[in-house]
Amino acid sequence: MVSMSSMDLGLTVSFSVIVLINLLGNGLVCLVVFKFRGMRAPINYLLVNLAVSDMMVALAITPQYVIKWAFHHPNGTAGDTMCRFLTGGNFIWVGQAASTFSLVIVAVERFYAVVRPFSDHLGRMKHQFIGMITASWLYALIFDLPLFFVVQHKDGVSHCVEQWPNKQLAKTYTVTCLFVFGAIPVGVMTVLYSKVLWNLWKGGGERTPLLAEQSRIRARKKVTKMVLIVSIIYAACRLPNLVLYMLSQYKPELYLYGSFPYVTTVVLVGLNSAMNPFIYALQSTNFRQHIRGAVCCFSSGT
Repeated sequence: MVSMSSMDLGLTVSFSVIVLINLLGNGLVCLVVFKFRGMRAPINYLLVNLAVSDMMVALAITPQYVIKWAFHHPNGTAGDTMCRFLTGGNFIWVGQAASTFSLVIVAVERFYAVVRPFSDHLGRMKHQFIGMITASWLYALIFDLPLFFVVQHKDGVSHCVEQWPNKQLAKTYTVTCLFVFGAIPVGVMTVLYSKVLWNLWKGGGERTPLLAEQSRIRARKKVTKMVLIVSIIYAACRLPNLVLYMLSQYKPELYLYGSFPYVTTVVLVGLNSAMNPFIYALQSTNFRQHIRGAVCCFSSGT
């Protein structure tokens, strides 16, 4: 077994807790949708796709940051192959990219459901979720495919490294990642959710019965809370990693790929994937009720 420093131990414990919460929370989302027929709405299958992509993040984190201290990494071709498909974390970014795509589609669906509930676009979306789910994984694989060619094992280094054929290509890729996985999704979600909030709040001047107005206010508060949580958490958890990843190529003397600051941003990425089920699915009364039902079934042995 490889010796661990106190910093390594702290990171390992942090990642272990995140992985456990991730698998439990996202696993419950999948269980509820597949176990209860009433939960098999098209939008819920998109949440299942989000949960599966987030679980991929957790499973890919495990060999790189949780159990890597339990074995000695092989060298040579075997080491390179292991880095690319297991210990290099490439599938963390595939899962995170698919998760990002799903989050944007959820934002689009919420926009049409609230702002344009009778739009043909919303009707078409309900029949195109399978295509959207497929597109999310194609999007993830296409943009993360270069990593499976450049990530390699390097003797004397505790983590897998990226060996690009030239520096300019590496810089271009990191900038592309910052925009494709960070700036653009954050911008799209911010614009769409802002329009959702504006639509909900501008209706306040309409004359409606007292109970209806109270129900509207409760809905506004709930959506406002969810939107703020979604926007802040995604930006806070995803952007630091993308920014440091880019700076690792432009300012390597300040931000080394695989350094403690960089690994800390990976903790945030894992935390984001672990929190998604609590933000999107578990806020739903139906989800919570069915989860209680599922847990009761397991505890009673039925």
